[in-house]
Amino acid sequence: MTGKPYALGGADPAVAVLRVMLIPHAGAGASSALAFRQHVPPAWAVAAIRLPGRESRIRESIPDLSGLVADVVATARTLPGSGPLLVVGVCSGAVIAMEAVRTLQDTDPGLVGGFVAVSQWAPNTTQDAAERPPTDPTDKDLREELRAYGALPDSITDDDMLRTYLPAIVADMRAVRDHYANPEPAMACPVLVVAGDHDPLCSEDRLAGWSLYSKTTRRVLVPGGHMLLAEAPAQLANCVADNLDLFM
Repeated sequence: MTGKPYALGGADPAVAVLRVMLIPHAGAGASSALAFRQHVPPAWAVAAIRLPGRESRIRESIPDLSGLVADVVATARTLPGSGPLLVVGVCSGAVIAMEAVRTLQDTDPGLVGGFVAVSQWAPNTTQDAAERPPTDPTDKDLREELRAYGALPDSITDDDMLRTYLPAIVADMRAVRDHYANPEPAMACPVLVVAGDHDPLCSEDRLAGWSLYSKTTRRVLVPGGHMLLAEAPAQLANCVADNLDLFM
C-alpha cells in the first residue's frame, strides 16, 4: 500500500478562494510546507505534495524526472475543491512543477491558474560537467555543499539519519540536474519567480531565463538565502500573497 501523495491544510477546499499545490525541494516531504501553510491567508487551501521515497511513501522507489512529473500530474487531478489552482515549486520541485503544469495545460486546460518558481534558476541551460554538484550519497563534499546552503540541516548527523535523508535528496538532484526545458510549449499561465537576495545559486542572470517560459512573468527578491521554504516561510507566503494580482 502506498502513502497519500499530499497533505492538505488550511481552508476547506470546497470553499477556499485559492488552492495551492506545493512541490517541495529535493528530498523534502509534505511536512516541509507546514510553516508555510501557517502563514498563508486563512481562505487558502494548501496541498503539500509528498513524492515517492519520503514520509509515508518511503518504501516507494524514486522515479526519474518523467515519473516525478507524472506523479504530480496525477495528484493535481485528484485534489479536492474547484477553486483556482496555484502551483508552487521549490528548488528542484520547481522543475518538476513546471513540467507538470505544461502537461496539465494540454490534458486539463484551465486547471492551473498560475505557477510560482521558488529558489530555482531557469532550466534553459544545463551545467557543465565540471560545475555539477556531486551526487554520491557517501561523498563528504556533497554533504558539506548541502549543509552550506541549508539543504541538509546540521541536526542530521548520525549515519542512520543520513541514510534516510540523503538518498531522496540525491535522487531528486539527479532527476533534474541535466534537464534542459525547451521554452515551447510556453506555459499558458503567468509565472512568478521568487528567490532570496543572498541565494548563491540563483543570480539575476540565471533567474532571467524564466521569462522564456511564459508571456507573463515577474521576478521578486526577498530577504534570505537558498532555502526560503525552510528558513523564511512567512516571507515566502507573504510574497506569494502580495503578488496575486499577477494571476488575476
